Amino acid sequence: MINYRELPEDGIRFEQLIREIFIRENYQTSWTGIGPDGGRDLIIIENLSGTLSTKERKWIISCKHFANAGKNGRAVGTDDLKNIVSDCQAINAEGYILACSTYPSSSVVKRLEEIESNHKIITKIWDGIEIEKRLLNPNTFGLIHTFFPVSSLEYKWKIYNEFSPSFWSANYKDYFFYLSSRDANIYPNLTGIETIVNLIEKIDINSERKVDEENHLLCPRSIHYDDKHCTHMIYLDYLMPYHTKKETIIRPSEIRQMLFEKFSDDDHEFINVPDWDIRYVEVSFGSDHFHKNHKKYYEPYVQNYTTGSPRGKLYFGYEF
Repeated sequence: MINYRELPEDGIRFEQLIREIFIRENYQTSWTGIGPDGGRDLIIIENLSGTLSTKERKWIISCKHFANAGKNGRAVGTDDLKNIVSDCQAINAEGYILACSTYPSSSVVKRLEEIESNHKIITKIWDGIEIEKRLLNPNTFGLIHTFFPVSSLEYKWKIYNEFSPSFWSANYKDYFFYLSSRDANIYPNLTGIETIVNLIEKIDINSERKVDEENHLLCPRSIHYDDKHCTHMIYLDYLMPYHTKKETIIRPSEIRQMLFEKFSDDDHEFINVPDWDIRYVEVSFGSDHFHKNHKKYYEPYVQNYTTGSPRGKLYFGYEF
């Protein structure tokens, strides 16, 4: 289980965690910041669509982190809540969520039920168990490794079956990627996949570039295992800021050479030397919409990931 005591007592990291969950679940999210906030730690916009119309619903998210209070933490009591009704009315919020790292007291549960009944404000409770369930989804799994370095040791892998008996999506540490096999109906050996990810992590492309600019990232997207020939095809995206100077980019041949040099004799116990499909992508790292595992990096290439075929044009205007 996740130990919320890993988060600092001041509650700031807990608020950041809840904010990241909503962002990764595609809600429009704003954070009121640190300090007195009238009970509004977060404000989110939910987009609702029906067959005839669409609308937006605004929610207030109140974050309470009491896992570090005493030996076993403490419940959220009514004295810990602000004036929920007036806060919601002030910004025309139709919903209120209490997100807590422990659990609410019975009086808090009763109060929220009364508010929902009497004031037509939708109320929900995310206690520590509910938050953990949400962190085990594919799009939020990596947050466990970002916010809970000790607890994450129990959550190294999570694998989901996808479109066919030989295609899976996988969370490993803070990575998300697809796994596929040529003929087998079981995903590739995970020890071998860990070896491959370890190779990628050994490549410090920013120190190799030797320029004081915004960081570049190498992100694995898929690993295809040809079980007939015992070889892997690794799909990597090289993420870099828009208008990066050509001379500051690590060329694909150089990356392949670095990966080959990092491939030690010990690795041969688990895998043969892999093949690498490297795609160069310009991004805006500072954008609110940026996420290194955004679905746009995966969806256009599912067929390639399934069959182990090249993705085609990889350099997007950069000729190497």
